[in-house]
Amino acid sequence: MNIGISAIKIAPTKHVISLGDDCRVFVIGDLDGDLLALKSALKNVDFNSQSDALFCLGDTIDRGDKSYELFEYLKAINAYMVLGNHEHLMLESLLSNDKAAFKLWTDNGGNWHKAVPQNLLLSMCDELLKKPLSIVLEYKGHKIGLSHTIPQQWNWECSSDIEDKSVIVESLLWDRKVFNSKKIINNHGINFSIHGHNSTQLPFWIGDSYHIDTNYLGGKPTLLELSDVINKFEMQ
Repeated sequence: MNIGISAIKIAPTKHVISLGDDCRVFVIGDLDGDLLALKSALKNVDFNSQSDALFCLGDTIDRGDKSYELFEYLKAINAYMVLGNHEHLMLESLLSNDKAAFKLWTDNGGNWHKAVPQNLLLSMCDELLKKPLSIVLEYKGHKIGLSHTIPQQWNWECSSDIEDKSVIVESLLWDRKVFNSKKIINNHGINFSIHGHNSTQLPFWIGDSYHIDTNYLGGKPTLLELSDVINKFEMQ
């Protein structure tokens, strides 16, 4: 990763969230600015923002032209989200004037921002900086790690103790070693984890990490009901 962290360094490394067993919890992979795909997926499960919870795994923006509208919709339905590498590029481009980030961003779907007023973009950046790089979700007796991606060795209990924020950003927003090697060495402190970032036609497990970024290669985002994933994980 050759992108700076001047802006994103103030984003929280981890949030711990506990939800009751009676809550329906959904996790969705990379959305890539596709608001219609999100709405379609939620409609298929009769999602109710008053009683259900939605977690987004980063890269909600870019490629699609509704990135800003999608972000506003996620706010309206009280969705949780972690940051992805595309949010990182946006933050460094707009807040740090990082030229390398801006080129990579606009070369990879970031040109939607030209149609959005600057004040709205900066407000969006302020909101993004409140989002964590990872979430540990306590639900139905399990601890589930949620982040955009994952390195081969990660301790969810101690990740906030790492002093070098660039290591955390690289590990949770950019790393592809698990996906490329199909091997995870140590995913410590949780029962299992779920991630986007690495495009695949179908979701699949690598050890105790589940990879669900199907939007680009599979044609639509994967939306999981977490209780189903827990049941399948316990049966492995």
